[in-house]
Amino acid sequence: MVYGIVSDIHGNFEALEAVFKEMDKLPVDEVLCLGDIIGYGPDPEKCIELIRERAKIILAGNHDYAPLGLIDVSFFNTYAKQAVEWTSAHLSKESRAFLENCPLKEDLEDFTIVHATPESPAAWDYILSIEDAIENFPHFDGVCCFIGHSHVPVILVMNADKRVQVKRASKIVLTPEDKYIINVGSVGQPRDLDPRAAFGIYDSNEKSFELRRITYDIGKTQRKILERGLPSFLAERLALGQ
Repeated sequence: MVYGIVSDIHGNFEALEAVFKEMDKLPVDEVLCLGDIIGYGPDPEKCIELIRERAKIILAGNHDYAPLGLIDVSFFNTYAKQAVEWTSAHLSKESRAFLENCPLKEDLEDFTIVHATPESPAAWDYILSIEDAIENFPHFDGVCCFIGHSHVPVILVMNADKRVQVKRASKIVLTPEDKYIINVGSVGQPRDLDPRAAFGIYDSNEKSFELRRITYDIGKTQRKILERGLPSFLAERLALGQ
């Protein structure tokens, strides 16, 4: 089975559309979404509609729950709070009901998917360090856990002797004696200084993972953000990849 894995779309329809057009050129059997379909971007409804059409499994992220009033947003920064308020005002009842019922974590054939962390999905913690990874490796079975949330792609590997290291590669073959935590990056708001949309391809037969990047019409998304009264910073950051 070949899976296309997307995360952190954040209402960026142009980026999501470009990703799916690229996936259509590949032998992808199923699409998995790790959450944060909405938030920040100007097209929450269109992104929800397209994800529902294309993805087999759809998880919820913190920015999917925030406009529904399901989590505390007091720790969100000013731009995020403004985006939550705007997004909440532009969600249909159907989309609200759909997002409220999305799971936070799923176990599949030999891997786990979650938006934030396998240890405590609803806490919305980040895996930003080797120490964070060490705490989370015991909390999933199988060879790998795919995550999003930080918008920064990374591959963390725990060897048989329990040592954890960062793997610097865009494509790897997973070995059965090791365990992996793989962040697939962000479709709609990358923060690794590469503005191209990011997504992952996992082949469960070959046990291979590839991080792929694709350009999209950033200018169109930026114009929509400004036209719809969202903070200008949310438009500016897209071109910088941060």
